[in-house]
Amino acid sequence: MARTKSNRNLNFKPQYKKFVPEGVKPDGKVTLLHEEIEAIYLMDLIGLYQEEAAKKMEISRPTFTRILKNARYKLSLGIVSGYKIEIEDDKDEIIVAICMENEDNFEKISPMEQYIFVYKMTQDKVSFIKKLENPVYSDKKKLAIVLPKLFLEHNVNLFVSSQIGEGLKNSLISKGIKPMIVKKMTSLETLLQ
Repeated sequence: MARTKSNRNLNFKPQYKKFVPEGVKPDGKVTLLHEEIEAIYLMDLIGLYQEEAAKKMEISRPTFTRILKNARYKLSLGIVSGYKIEIEDDKDEIIVAICMENEDNFEKISPMEQYIFVYKMTQDKVSFIKKLENPVYSDKKKLAIVLPKLFLEHNVNLFVSSQIGEGLKNSLISKGIKPMIVKKMTSLETLLQ
C-alpha cells in the first residue's frame, strides 16, 4: 500500500506554463508538477543547497532529491525530444509587495518609499499580511540587491510599482519575482482586474 503524499510548501508562482518548440508540431508532451518546478526554482535559479531547499519545501532531503531528479529528467526529455512542456500550477494565491508611504495612499508607489506592504491575493480577494521597513529608504541600500532578497524571505511572487529600473527589474526576474509597472493605482482591488 502506497504512503500518502505529504503537503509541500510551494511558493513559486510560474509566470509561463507552456513551452512549445518553435517551427515544429510537438510529438509529445511532458508535464512538470508544481513541486518539480519549485525544486528547479530553489536549486537552479535561487541556488540553494538541497538541504536548504528541502527545508523550504518542508520535506525530507531524499524526497527533495527524488523530486529534483524527476523534474530534470522531464525537462531533458522535453528539450531533447522536442516535446511540449507544461507546468502545473497548484498555487491559487499570489504574494504581492508594494512600496509606499502608508497603506491607504496609492498615489506614490515606488521602490524608494518608506514601507513595504505585503498582501495575499486570490482570484476574488486581497488581504494584508505585513508591513516592513524598506531598507532602501532607511539605510540607503542598493535596491537591486536588497529588495529581491527581502522579497524572497517573504515569499513575494509579484512586485508592483509605478517605476522599476532595469537593474531592479532584472534582479527580480532572476529570482522568479514578476515586476509589474502600473501608472495609476487607486486600490488593491484594481490588481484583481
